[in-house]
Amino acid sequence: MNDKLKTGSNKTILLVAVAIAVVSFVIYFFTTNGQPTQFNNFVLLADAILNGRLHLHDNLTWIELAHYNGKYFIVPPPVPAILILPVVAITGLDTNQTLLSYLFGSINVSLAFLAARCITRSIKVQIWTAVMFGFGTIHWWVAAHGGVWMFSHVISVTFLFIAIILSFKKAHPLLPGLGLGAAYWTRLPTILSFPFFMAMYLDEWYKRGGTKSIIRRINLKPLIYMGFGAGIFVVFNAVYNYARFDTPFDISYYLIPGILEEYWYAEGIFDLSYIPRHLKIIFGRLPNFSNEFPYITPSWNGLAIWITTPAFIYAFFAGIRNKIAIGCWLSIVLIALVDFCHGTWGFTQFGYRFALDFYPFLFLLTVKGIGDKIRWYHITLIVIGIIVNLWGVLWTYKFGWVGF
Repeated sequence: MNDKLKTGSNKTILLVAVAIAVVSFVIYFFTTNGQPTQFNNFVLLADAILNGRLHLHDNLTWIELAHYNGKYFIVPPPVPAILILPVVAITGLDTNQTLLSYLFGSINVSLAFLAARCITRSIKVQIWTAVMFGFGTIHWWVAAHGGVWMFSHVISVTFLFIAIILSFKKAHPLLPGLGLGAAYWTRLPTILSFPFFMAMYLDEWYKRGGTKSIIRRINLKPLIYMGFGAGIFVVFNAVYNYARFDTPFDISYYLIPGILEEYWYAEGIFDLSYIPRHLKIIFGRLPNFSNEFPYITPSWNGLAIWITTPAFIYAFFAGIRNKIAIGCWLSIVLIALVDFCHGTWGFTQFGYRFALDFYPFLFLLTVKGIGDKIRWYHITLIVIGIIVNLWGVLWTYKFGWVGF
């Protein structure tokens, strides 16, 4: 089996990827309650689309909606709703969005395995790092939630991993462009990961050396194809917004009643002054400690990334003088800058959920940092992350010790 995996037998790899997805789904299901989320915005939108509408019938006061011309619209981009159209066509408003989140979350674990194969030859590293992504990061908690905000994160990760794998396989640049575009139309900040894909296709659009000037060494065709693939979804989004709000710009967040009156938007939806509050969560937020049982509880404002996934420290061992590392770090910085400028930090959550916008690239760096041999200290940090995230999942979903 190991030899087949190392040589890349397509049939064997497919079977392993399917097995990883199945096992992941089973674990996601049995460590949670599987109950339908009340924040099933994408099921509601899918039902609306099937009935020839972009707006919902009712003002559902318990979910976040944009109001315009007396109609009610969901706030996030619509790709998750489009993906689940066939299911909603069969099961209607009874569709369990939570189970669909488990499904795509499980697929993401398999995609992480396939992405790891693009970097390391070691089957042990491939499997251990896939397990790390699926169960040793907040992806587990987010996929188990199923609500509108979390489902968006899960689907954007799906498309980012697909685009990443296609770029490693040197597929036609149109294809990873389409994957990036689909991720964008799910979570808008992900479009800022374009430096990674430009780096991966560097040899195709830029010829090094020779006597030609720098400008004459550039072949724009691969970049045009890639940009066209992503640009299709940018156009889709503009048309979608114009159909809803009479403007090509996504103003849905601004149309939530009373949103700008909230104190956390004192400087508007986005502002540089909000960066410290995000840094405090992603790097400094600790669990809550007390002198009474259970003594330590999660902070529902978030937890520091080094607590939820300590193995990410190996991202810093990936080097900086290679195109994978350069592309990943540039993408991470650009996405994080936009996320950190948002007035909110994710609200009730385990970990820092906005980080999932760049987790696929942090994952790649971690795999590269670990290299081709998994050692006991790598495994130790991965296992610690699994225990921490299991704690958050059980605390929230199995025993119901926190409500949403």
